[in-house]
Amino acid sequence: MRNRFTYKKIVLLTLVATLAAVSCRKAEVMTIPGEKYITFSSPGISMDVETRAGANDFLDGIPDGTSFGVLGYCLAYNPGTTEYNLNSGTSQWSLKRNLCPASIFYKQEIKVDAGVCSYSPLRRWYTDGTDNEGLAGQTLSDTDDFRYTFYAYYPYEDSGFNITPADAVTAGAPVITYSMPFSGTEPETVRDNSAVPDAMLGVQQNIQRASRKVQFNFSHIMTGLGFQINNFSQVGETVTSPEDRGVDLIIYSIKLKGTFHKSVKVDMTEAAASVTYQDTYSGSFTIFESDEGRTIPWQQDGSRGSITMEPETFLRLLPGNESSGYFGPTSDDPENPNPVLLVKYKLGDNQPKIERLNRPGNFQPRSGVRYTAQINWVNNAFVLIMQADNGENWEDGEAADGDTGNDDIVFM
Repeated sequence: MRNRFTYKKIVLLTLVATLAAVSCRKAEVMTIPGEKYITFSSPGISMDVETRAGANDFLDGIPDGTSFGVLGYCLAYNPGTTEYNLNSGTSQWSLKRNLCPASIFYKQEIKVDAGVCSYSPLRRWYTDGTDNEGLAGQTLSDTDDFRYTFYAYYPYEDSGFNITPADAVTAGAPVITYSMPFSGTEPETVRDNSAVPDAMLGVQQNIQRASRKVQFNFSHIMTGLGFQINNFSQVGETVTSPEDRGVDLIIYSIKLKGTFHKSVKVDMTEAAASVTYQDTYSGSFTIFESDEGRTIPWQQDGSRGSITMEPETFLRLLPGNESSGYFGPTSDDPENPNPVLLVKYKLGDNQPKIERLNRPGNFQPRSGVRYTAQINWVNNAFVLIMQADNGENWEDGEAADGDTGNDDIVFM
């Protein structure tokens, strides 16, 4: 299955659950006398999985003191010119997307403070008559029926987003590229997962002034990856080898090493928007490391011993797809798959060893889904199982007020 973006009404697909009704926190909409200005509301968050606290975890809302960026579109140019077609305001986005400049907003910063979204200077919706920004006295009519489209990205500052067109006067639907904050080709380079923001995208198409607000549903770009160690070693009448007996498992380190996808390009210029993965970086993520080790005890009653590495060990990675390779390019060398999970461990009084665990062949990570890599010691070998957390859903993506005017970005 290849990844592509499509625009849907608020419908939670069982295939994908990247959607998060994320924007600020539940709060009152910023109100302006007369409600002539474009404002941004703060939908509540309905979570399918409980988030874990910590600097390296995933957001369940846009934090106070941060910002998201917005692109806004309405009027299209006459073909081959940079003159506005004043009758284009009522057209559907699908008909005018490649003739529209981002003249409403271009990389507009929307600040979040105490759960309220704000920006300056304020921008008015178009109104009938001649008093409209940027139209030099030209007369508009039927503006109640004008259709606006907005794209949003988070975070706004130092975020790794590149947007084309590169200005507010060039026509065309946006192409948004997000790049991880890493570069280099050395697999031994230690990478710091805390440098990776919880990057998200959102869109609203064809909304009208009567809505008096812009309410985004954001989609997480990354896959979430957590780790759990389970000790399933057992004792049986036929067990003869000491390594097969129920013993304590000691973990010294867990590292994910390889070559990973660096950038994802989201192209909205065609009817069916597309996603492609570009460029790579190499390195090693340390999930856990301790000279003394961490013991996962053998349970004499036959139950498993288990330790979940949390919260600081959740990784955010670009998922990739079948054609580009999951997490990174597919290796042609079966002896050196990409990426590889390295587990340094010891059983009982034996000497420490390093186990190389490959991505299970049936594991196809997806954006917005949080997984737990279960590293299971079963009898005398490790078994790696990738388990989606709580029904695979990061968040359910439905706006708090049930506004069906939202169009969601969906990875497929």
